[in-house]
Amino acid sequence: MEQNFVIRNCGLEQLDEIIDMERETIEILPQPDMLRRNSLEMWRCCLQPPHRCTGVWVGEKMVAFAVLYIPLEGSEEDLSPLLLHSVDTPSANYKICIVRPEWRGNHLQVLLGRCLEDEARRRGIRVLCSTASPKNEASIRSLLQLGYSYDQTLEKYGFERNLYYKML
Repeated sequence: MEQNFVIRNCGLEQLDEIIDMERETIEILPQPDMLRRNSLEMWRCCLQPPHRCTGVWVGEKMVAFAVLYIPLEGSEEDLSPLLLHSVDTPSANYKICIVRPEWRGNHLQVLLGRCLEDEARRRGIRVLCSTASPKNEASIRSLLQLGYSYDQTLEKYGFERNLYYKML
C-alpha cells in the first residue's frame, strides 16, 4: 500500500504525542528493558535546539519519530567516549526512533536515520553513536542497514546495551 509520508521537524508542540508513543511502545514490548523510558526533562531537551527531532506524518497523525541528540562536552549522554577506538571529531547520538506498530515494515527507522545523518553532516558532525538492547532485533537490524558498526556491549541506562557507531 503506497503512503504519502510527510517528514518534518518536531517541537515542543509534539511533546504529549511523543510521550504517548513512547509509553505505548514500551507497553507492548515483550521485555520492557528493550527500550529506555526517557524523562519529561529529557524529552523537552530533545525537542529543542541544538537537538533535532524529526517525525513522519500520514495526514494529521505522527506515525514515527527519531532524535539526533547533540551532547554537551562531558555530558553522561555523550556515547563517543565509551567507544573502544578513540574518536577525536565532533559526535552526536542517534538517540531513539519509535514507529507506531501499525506502521512498522515501511522502513521508517532507516528513512529517519538517513534524515538525521544528513542533518548531522550539515552541522559538521563526523561520528554518530547509538545504543540498542541486545534483545531489540528490529533496532539492531535498522542500525546495521544504516551502516553502523558494533563496538561493544556495556551497561548503560541501567540495562545491557550494544554500542554502535557510524563515521559520516
